[in-house]
Amino acid sequence: MRHLAIAALATSALLLAGCSSDPAPARASTPDEVVEPQTQKPAAPVSEAEETEDTSVQDYLDEHGITDAMVMRLAAVAVANNYADAPLKTEDAKLFATVIGDHCESVASGKETWEFYKEDDKSTGGTKAQVDAFYGFAQGTFCPSMTNKK
Repeated sequence: MRHLAIAALATSALLLAGCSSDPAPARASTPDEVVEPQTQKPAAPVSEAEETEDTSVQDYLDEHGITDAMVMRLAAVAVANNYADAPLKTEDAKLFATVIGDHCESVASGKETWEFYKEDDKSTGGTKAQVDAFYGFAQGTFCPSMTNKK
């Protein structure tokens, strides 16, 4: 009885696996039978959020009247005073300008002081001469050139 059960299991396994002693394919199509090709499902559409480019940096610059010329001048002062490595790419320079713009706004609102930012920069390796030169430009030229178009 046990041999019969094993034989039945083996036969079932062979049939399920598609193995047979028949040399012909298990399922051959006849001439009038149409076989549809298997196709992949189309890729899911890209969501609107993925298509939308992040414009927050440029939006900030536009809202505060920070022009490309101002960004590049700030970048040149930053590189000259070891705040950034040359060459500073345009997108990086724009992002840096938003950080300094935030500093300008924080000082103007009384939330922070220029001394706070200077001391913070000196604590991370900036020399007094570099920090004074950079913030001299920020305080005297960059920040006063900003506007708030909100």
